[in-house]
Amino acid sequence: MQTAILLYDRFTALDAAGPYEVLCRIPGNETVFVGERTGPLTDDRRGLGLVAEARLADVTAPDVVVVPGGPGQAALMDDGPVQEWLRTVDRTTTWTASVCTGSLVLAAAGLLRGRRATSHWLALEQLASHGAEPVRERYVFDGK
Repeated sequence: MQTAILLYDRFTALDAAGPYEVLCRIPGNETVFVGERTGPLTDDRRGLGLVAEARLADVTAPDVVVVPGGPGQAALMDDGPVQEWLRTVDRTTTWTASVCTGSLVLAAAGLLRGRRATSHWLALEQLASHGAEPVRERYVFDGK
C-alpha cells in the first residue's frame, strides 16, 4: 500500500504531519511526500520544512492521497500539474482525502463536483464555485 501526501510551498504543517504520523505506522504502508519538485518545501510559518521525496510523475498509483491545507493552496487552484496529477491518480485510489483548505484543491480539480465537502470556515463558500456542496461539518465522507 502506498500513501502520497502532497507538499507545496506554504502548506500548514499539522495538515501534512498529522496524517503522516498516523498513516506511516500502518503495517505495510509506504508513506511518501510528493511535490511538483523534490526537495524541501516550507510551511506557512516559514519555520518548518518537509522534504518531497518524489515528484508527481514518480507516484503514479498511490492507494491513498492526502492534500493538506495552507495558504499556499491558492497557487494550486489553476489547472496545471497538480490538478492533472490529482485527476489521474484519483481514478485508482482507494481514498482521496484532504485536510482543511486542501479540499479547495480537490474541488478545483473537479473531484468534489456534486459532493458534500467542508473546509476552513473562511474558505467554505469557495467550494461551491467549483461544484461542491459546502457543509459546515468538522469532517465529511462522501465517496472515497
